[in-house]
Amino acid sequence: MLAINSKGFTLVETLFCLTLLSIMLTISIPLLKLIESPAYSHELSAIQFFTFVEEEINTSTKVKLLQNELFITDTMGRIIRISKYGDSVRRQVNDTGHELLITNIQAITFNLKEGNDILTVHLTLKEGTAYDKTIYIPS
Repeated sequence: MLAINSKGFTLVETLFCLTLLSIMLTISIPLLKLIESPAYSHELSAIQFFTFVEEEINTSTKVKLLQNELFITDTMGRIIRISKYGDSVRRQVNDTGHELLITNIQAITFNLKEGNDILTVHLTLKEGTAYDKTIYIPS
């Protein structure tokens, strides 16, 4: 009787594994290139900042601008200050606290237009990208 060697891999099994491996690599390399898409974190942080400021203004009773600092009075009578602090923009409530809204900025400018009904915000990041937002102040 012939003894069958059941230990190890046969040539057919090895070729089958190599074929599967080559197909998987052929498909996965283009997929890995898609993962390396450009990062939009700076743009997303600017959009998040503008959304936060707009929400604060929409729920406010009064908006005032002094020396490029935005003062917002909310419905509970608290005065919220949004101002540049170093290379960040911070939020303070009744001159207490230190909540950073966005970091790594070069400059921020607030402008009230047309009878204090329209607020324009110009934000420049350290990398040089500039963002503008127009916010309508409810009366």
